[in-house]
Amino acid sequence: MKKLSWSVLGVSIFAMMPVIAGAAGTYYDGSSYRSSQAYSNNRGGYYSTYGAGRGYGQSQTTVSRNTTTRVTKKASATQKSGQVKSAKKGFHLGATLSHEFADWDFEMKNAGSKLSYDGLSWNVLGLDGAYYFDTSTPVQINFGAKYGTQFGDTSMIDDDISTGGYGQQEYTEGVVTGYAMSVGTAKDGNQMGFNAGFGLTDFFAVGRMKITPSVGYRYFRHKLVTKDNSGLTTDVFVGNSSHPYVNCISVGGEVQCDPFVLFEFFDASGVSKGTAVAGRTEDVVGSLSDISFAGVPDGTTTVAVNLGDSYYYRQRGTSHEYETSWYGPYLALDMEYAINANNNFTAGIEFGLPMYDSKGNQPYRVDWAHPTSVEDKGGFGDAYHLGLNAAWSTAITNNVMFSLGLTYDYYNASKADATTYISQSYYNKIVTDLEDAIAYLTNTGASAATIAAYQESLANAQDLVNFYNGQGWKIESQNEIKSIYSSMGIRLGLNIKF
Repeated sequence: MKKLSWSVLGVSIFAMMPVIAGAAGTYYDGSSYRSSQAYSNNRGGYYSTYGAGRGYGQSQTTVSRNTTTRVTKKASATQKSGQVKSAKKGFHLGATLSHEFADWDFEMKNAGSKLSYDGLSWNVLGLDGAYYFDTSTPVQINFGAKYGTQFGDTSMIDDDISTGGYGQQEYTEGVVTGYAMSVGTAKDGNQMGFNAGFGLTDFFAVGRMKITPSVGYRYFRHKLVTKDNSGLTTDVFVGNSSHPYVNCISVGGEVQCDPFVLFEFFDASGVSKGTAVAGRTEDVVGSLSDISFAGVPDGTTTVAVNLGDSYYYRQRGTSHEYETSWYGPYLALDMEYAINANNNFTAGIEFGLPMYDSKGNQPYRVDWAHPTSVEDKGGFGDAYHLGLNAAWSTAITNNVMFSLGLTYDYYNASKADATTYISQSYYNKIVTDLEDAIAYLTNTGASAATIAAYQESLANAQDLVNFYNGQGWKIESQNEIKSIYSSMGIRLGLNIKF
């Protein structure tokens, strides 16, 4: 998107003018419309209502019969294409109520994880305003703010299956890959945003349509909370060429894989005599035998079974919490078309290059830090925003107009960096607990083999602590995140001129 051709964008903008909507908050003043003349006996001549659109400050103009042609020519001249002088002056304010439908999805490319919030609904209150300066080159300062709350609830899907699974661990016999999926309820979310810009009011005109270019800054944040999350996770083992068993088969194009099952054998003194990874033998094509493993070593008195991370889980309360911000500069074009003296249509397009920042907290991940477990960031040019909206407005009183419109927003961050924050206290406690266990076993006269096994575990745990400490207790991955937020809204509003 960084290499987007501005010439192509320009053509697209003007091609969409009749159907897209105004974003910068222009206010209709009726000055681009000349209504048909009406004859008034008590004025002794023709009465022109040009520019006298309901309550926008223009005085009614009375002309005699012999000046009708001159006025008509003047009105026609103002409708020619080119730069025009705007009649907008002073402070205008608008209040809106919107109902938005939205989706948010983000994916970790290498980690094999995808999170989806589909079918979100928001109720949003908005406030928009503009101040129009009366200068030779009319300019405006426009601004807006909004706050919304989630309406109802929707499902969150945490998918660590469809994009390839997560984490791989190698064994002598093969490789284990984890797969998981959970579904929770997203509710009690909220959003807020604000924008400010500078524009050249009605700088261009094409017939009755006036065009205002502007530049500005926009900030948008949405927060989503997931509760009562339930899921399944399984570790799948795939043997290598030296492993005598088959773990995955294809049945009519469908691939089926067995979960990871490992047996470890101990003698009477607790000394390990080896391990064996279970699997199946393929009797015929598409058919597998019962799970088996290659014998039990002599002297075995105890067998430990390791199923890996294969289990069902339920997480009551909050399981996922994400607060995501998009903020940066934008360029916009706003169009205004006068239908008649009391009605108009506005249209606009906005293109921005926001920066991206998303902070997540997963309380049930005890090995991660809290309240910020993960954070994804994208710099300038790593994301883009496209905004469209359209509105029809009609005059209610001299200074008040009612509007009905549609909005559309599309945010896309394609290569944000991902950071996972590791819990220092969690891993340090593992080291401390192993040290305490070794001291206890030594004091109670445990066998040397048992103590040696605990010392090996302590050494591994200490190596992991040293590794994370060297990384600053965080794991970083470049260009890992793809995040897309899109919404469409229906908006009602009142615009007031002061």
